[in-house]
Amino acid sequence: MEIAIAGAGAMGCRFGFMFHEAGNQVLLIDNWKEHVETIQHKGLVVVDEKGSRQLNIAASLPAESHGLFDLLIIFTKSMQSEEMIKSCRHLVNEDTYVLTLQNGIGNLETLQQFFANSQLLSGVTTFATELLGPGEIQALGSGDTRIMQVNAKEISTLNHIVDIMNQSGMHTKISQDVYKSIWEKVAFNCVLNPLCTLMNHSVATVGKYEKIQDVMKGIVDEVILVAQAEGIYINRKSILSMIEGAFSPSLSGRHLPSMLQDVMNGRASEIDYLNGAIMRKGEKHGIAVPYNELITHLIKMLESVKINQELIE
Repeated sequence: MEIAIAGAGAMGCRFGFMFHEAGNQVLLIDNWKEHVETIQHKGLVVVDEKGSRQLNIAASLPAESHGLFDLLIIFTKSMQSEEMIKSCRHLVNEDTYVLTLQNGIGNLETLQQFFANSQLLSGVTTFATELLGPGEIQALGSGDTRIMQVNAKEISTLNHIVDIMNQSGMHTKISQDVYKSIWEKVAFNCVLNPLCTLMNHSVATVGKYEKIQDVMKGIVDEVILVAQAEGIYINRKSILSMIEGAFSPSLSGRHLPSMLQDVMNGRASEIDYLNGAIMRKGEKHGIAVPYNELITHLIKMLESVKINQELIE
């Protein structure tokens, strides 16, 4: 299969190299020029439990990307989706399937502005990866992936895509209700991403706080109420168990979430698509979400300091 990864950050590179190693033709697309040029000239360095290895894999800036692809996977930050899609439209025709595996709420709605529902796939993945620098990632443990077709009509093609993903080690299943999985991951990320960012430390460190149960339950319970108002019913016990499991150093405990990395590097985070989205939807439904509202403001305050550090100094 010919696959383009739009947004070749940590997760985009991880899925890209897994597809590549399984024999698919892969193009990594990103706007970070240094990252793209490093991959072009030196290959992609992947660090995992096997050690470090260098892979020769195609990479390019959006405007310099060419060809038509069977599958386009969107892995940009949510706020970058529209710009990336516009710059990659020339790589897609009516036979191309477009899959979002992005974090947060609202990504599918963005894709629906540009593509027919018959082309769209939506999903969620629990793989964790860190971007170590230009052209270098660290793959952390394993994970699972769930996808579904938006209009659920072309089952044979969906099965083929799932087979390709499984041959690439992505542990993928077709979900009859991927929106539930997306919202459960939103609840997971609404806890760990901002708390790690506010503590400026790893997932495991967050888990060591003696009152962490009180904090995480407060955040999760608000997400559950908003999800119910949206007609989506998610499992509180399952979410809390997933969060607690991530505290283990053997799983994601050493992981530094992308939100922390973004804020520390003076970049805007995805807070508006996580806790911020819960805040907005809570307002729409008349549901008070004080935990998520406060966390949204705290992250935005931290962002403003980091982004405007030179002005402050």
